[in-house]
Amino acid sequence: MIEEATGSESVRLAYDRIAHDYDRQVAGDAWMRSILWREYARLFHAGDRILDVSCGTGLDAVFLARRGIRVTGIDVSPEMIAALRERVASERLDEMIDARVLDHADLNLLPEGSFDGIVSAFAGLNTSSDLARFANNAAKLLRPNGRVVIHMLNRFSLWEWLGLVAHGRLSDAQRLGHDSYRDFTIGDIRVKHTLYSPLHAYRSYFSSEFLLIRAFALGVLRPPHTMRMVPVPVARLLGHVEARISSHRPWLNCGRFFVLELVKRPNDEREP
Repeated sequence: MIEEATGSESVRLAYDRIAHDYDRQVAGDAWMRSILWREYARLFHAGDRILDVSCGTGLDAVFLARRGIRVTGIDVSPEMIAALRERVASERLDEMIDARVLDHADLNLLPEGSFDGIVSAFAGLNTSSDLARFANNAAKLLRPNGRVVIHMLNRFSLWEWLGLVAHGRLSDAQRLGHDSYRDFTIGDIRVKHTLYSPLHAYRSYFSSEFLLIRAFALGVLRPPHTMRMVPVPVARLLGHVEARISSHRPWLNCGRFFVLELVKRPNDEREP
């Protein structure tokens, strides 16, 4: 039975319910996470302090901590944070990871200028209807030259469009990419997600506080892991091709996800 809840309460309830199974559910997109990890490794270094927003069970936080990076992981779901704390204990990373129950809408509760970088992966920010508030708070939390890496659901997905066409759902295929909101069922709860396209998200919400260093799509050509008819070697080959084109239009707007790499503007370059 699908239940109804709204706002952060729906997110909390939904992710509390799936926390015990979350790692298995996202395992099929491990290739995507590995690309994010390469970005983190390139941008962040031992001794840095990173805020992991909507950290879930802490897969990214542990990766960073193993590299000597101190992480504050926040999530609105107490069960997700409980899973992260168990992982921290088993990995003996207590000195490296601070796990807190906190909504990403409440970043203003953290001390300003505390972090060298902020990351948020796998659509955590799509559950926010106020990305401008996040961007403003993120800029305050970052030190000069602080970096942000966000990984969000795209408004249009080429693979989803192809699936709709293949099943004769032509009107749905035509509408795909035009809706600003979409409900996804997580733990039998409908969770409202706000959908963005990469450059529009940057220009509308981040450009006054951040410079865009890089934008690229993920899952443009490489199919979802649920499409088992595509052999693994073929999927990997498509992934290699995708890496060459995913920063360019029209492909940038066609992935299941997109990534924005941002750097905090110097104070004298901030837009009013």
